[in-house]
Amino acid sequence: MITGNKCAGITTQINMLCEKFKLEPLELMNTFNIRQAEQLKARQRKRLLDRGFKGIPEQEDPDAEPEIDTEIVEDPEDFDKGEQDITDLREIIDCKKGLIMDGNWRP
Repeated sequence: MITGNKCAGITTQINMLCEKFKLEPLELMNTFNIRQAEQLKARQRKRLLDRGFKGIPEQEDPDAEPEIDTEIVEDPEDFDKGEQDITDLREIIDCKKGLIMDGNWRP
């Protein structure tokens, strides 16, 4: 894992090392955020399918935005976010092969 200040040439160093040693670069933050978004979408889809068909009520104001179904969109109270984060990181980081990881975690 390589970390450092912004504009310190971390990405350049990672790319050079990957090219030399034939490894895959891993941008940890981007990959983790993509994985979390995919998992959230999958959990929402599962909740929607588990609930089954529920008719859409007529809106009083047709121009208003449709109401968000919090039962589907939000995770239940018993959902363990920390455990999901650990699972996502374990699936991202493949210990069976070599990789060079960009460990910078900034927006």
